[in-house]
Amino acid sequence: MNKLIALGLMICVYALTAEAQNQIDPRKVIEVSGSAERWIVPDEFTFKITLTERIENKQKITIDQQEEALKAGLTKLGSDVDKDLSIYDLSSRYFRQKKVKDVLGSKDYRLMIRDLTKIAPLQDLADQLNVSRLDLIDTDSSKMTQYRRETKMDAIRAAKEKGQYLLEAIGQKIGSAVYIKEIEESGSGFYISGASSNNIALPNRTRADAGDQDKDALSFAPIKIRYVIEAKFEIE
Repeated sequence: MNKLIALGLMICVYALTAEAQNQIDPRKVIEVSGSAERWIVPDEFTFKITLTERIENKQKITIDQQEEALKAGLTKLGSDVDKDLSIYDLSSRYFRQKKVKDVLGSKDYRLMIRDLTKIAPLQDLADQLNVSRLDLIDTDSSKMTQYRRETKMDAIRAAKEKGQYLLEAIGQKIGSAVYIKEIEESGSGFYISGASSNNIALPNRTRADAGDQDKDALSFAPIKIRYVIEAKFEIE
């Protein structure tokens, strides 16, 4: 029994000694940070479309009629309405009110556009159907995951490069990385830059003034992603 206790103590002492030998002298470590950013042209656009009942020639144009026309128009534009068009949220569903005949209801839809060239025709369709509002509520990139990964890799490379030239200035060399940490900025690694890229309202144009307005008036900012990496390297 005593031999087993002695053997256990020897193993503990050996493990502690080995760990102490493997610890890196903090005086032989350089701590640096690197950052990288890139601007990405979005290729995915999310719109909010609002349909509102209206009276024309003393006849009510219902939500159902407008929805049918909207789906037909989007299909002609090449959109997959079953995939790309949906109810905006549960609260936006239209409920008939039987007791109040003059109530004009409204309904919101979410539409995903994956082709920049379809945005101008979408505006024209909104004009033709006399939709209440057309709002650009989000922009994104289908390759965002890839771009984030590549930007993080650029950031750690920048950190190592900084460590290299700082040590070269004093005649020393950089060794292996012993610590790497991603620094989050403003709670996330990316953000949409510019107020014009989000929540753009595109009110309906009347036929009288439609020709005087620029069909390409819709503008958006590219998406900016930026990452900072903090790292520690051994000094050889």
